[in-house]
Amino acid sequence: MNTIQKIITLGLLTVILNLLGCGEEKTTNQNQNSTNIDSMNIVSFEEQFETFNKLGFKLNTGTNISDVDRWGGHSEFEKEPYSLMYVTLGQSIEKEPWTPLTNKCLHFDTEAIEDHGSYIAILQNLERLSKGELKFENLKDYVDIESKKAWVSFTINGFKYKWDMKVDDDWVDTDLFLKVVELTNKFGTKGKFTYYNTGGQDAVIGYETPETLEKIVNATKLKIEWLN
Repeated sequence: MNTIQKIITLGLLTVILNLLGCGEEKTTNQNQNSTNIDSMNIVSFEEQFETFNKLGFKLNTGTNISDVDRWGGHSEFEKEPYSLMYVTLGQSIEKEPWTPLTNKCLHFDTEAIEDHGSYIAILQNLERLSKGELKFENLKDYVDIESKKAWVSFTINGFKYKWDMKVDDDWVDTDLFLKVVELTNKFGTKGKFTYYNTGGQDAVIGYETPETLEKIVNATKLKIEWLN
């Protein structure tokens, strides 16, 4: 190889090495930028909890923040910002007396009908969410899955109701919720029931005014809708 060929070869090698070096630097910078963006997008467990606290999601007596962080670490809440915490705040502690974490929402599994008392429990929870705007008195129900017969009865504001419920194994008759929504319309309650779809067979039921629902949605970006 003559001198000119050596110079050309060395020149080409220098260009190639420089290009490779720039590519590596560019890739490194991109990875660093991506990491920084991901870090900026993370909403910590503490920040989510404080946001809900400011929105009125106060923990009930007998519960504490350790009952909320039950999924094996704060990272689980950061993977699903606000969504997992909203679901969790609608649950109860995992030991007797099964105290609800808050009275602001109810995490509800639609496979909830086991025996007598199942529909009573649902209406009692809806009454709890309404903060007394709905008062179900003389609550009674009957559930016999084998004979496919179920009903629930009660008195509210002097009106007596008895609703026949459809029976489909242990699945709740979702018409119950629509009927309760009709009661809020009939009695002109300030609050209305809300619905958050988790994407599974469960949902989160809340009870808000238009003003409070707007604040929750704006702060959490969760798609919480009116139950109707």
